[in-house]
Amino acid sequence: MDLINIEVIHRTYGEGIVVSHDGAYITVKFLQGEKVFPFPNAFDGYLKAKNESIAENINNILQNYKEEKNAEKMKLIEKECIQYKYEQAKFKTKIYTRANVAFKCNFCDGGRSEKQIGYNGVCSDNIIFNNIVIEKRTWCSSDDSPCNQYLKGIINRYELDDICSDGGFVCYESQMLRDWKAYAGIVQTGEKKGQPMKLNQVQKNSLCILTTRDPNSNESERYIFGVFLVGQTYEGDHVDEGYVISDSKYRIKLSPEEAHKMLFWNYHANINQPDLPKWSSGLHRYFGDDQAVQILQDIIKIKTGTKEKELAEDFYSYFININGIDVSDLPEKNGALLR
Repeated sequence: MDLINIEVIHRTYGEGIVVSHDGAYITVKFLQGEKVFPFPNAFDGYLKAKNESIAENINNILQNYKEEKNAEKMKLIEKECIQYKYEQAKFKTKIYTRANVAFKCNFCDGGRSEKQIGYNGVCSDNIIFNNIVIEKRTWCSSDDSPCNQYLKGIINRYELDDICSDGGFVCYESQMLRDWKAYAGIVQTGEKKGQPMKLNQVQKNSLCILTTRDPNSNESERYIFGVFLVGQTYEGDHVDEGYVISDSKYRIKLSPEEAHKMLFWNYHANINQPDLPKWSSGLHRYFGDDQAVQILQDIIKIKTGTKEKELAEDFYSYFININGIDVSDLPEKNGALLR
């Protein structure tokens, strides 16, 4: 369908005219300038053709597009279900030893204050631009990402903030210190690309740590900005990724000043190349109780002189007692940065 010179109305930018169409995207010229929109997605509530006949034709294209996408999704789910049943029949259920888990989080300054890095709201415009244009973060850059829709002009800032404030999903990071919930993520490369990842070693009373690094910093500067005791876990399956949730008082967020003192690679090292602070792929990794205890001990030191010191001490005591950890012969920290 030739869309060039079609007059349209955008719910934010008003009237405009289509000046180019390359199949997947259209460019519309408004009084404020030109904006690029995905086609036909943008006509699902954001754009509308002024001509009713053309609007009806575009709506038919949109409905066909949705049906095709849904059919593709159903075929994939059906294929995965068959594969899942095959794998379940082929292999016996594995029993995993309890482990603690660290999550790699995109930087998010939503809700930033003296008491927290962010992770409690939508990122600022500068960080949205950084995560999408500069660092090209996978979810941030996807067509389904509300932040990417905002950057492209499909929705405005008020609409973006409303999605988050109304409890809607913007990204994992924007709700992390609001809901205290962390997800395993989706495989991004290789044969299993697009498949949900599992959390098969995390159990109730494991320690979960949340890590990030500032824009324009390197991996060695990754730091811990929050920790919590795992209360609920979902291992994940062939449809949904695994996740962990805090359901107790044992959750601590670090201020920007405190967080930058808690460098992740002071505690953790890779099995291969242990002196190299490198995360590589995946949003999570497991670590042992020695590292967990070292982290909690250092948080107590950092929280000394604050109202949260007592909570940090209670957290530490509960963690070692509930998990039966002997701290009498605790090794020194031996992360990648200390080798």
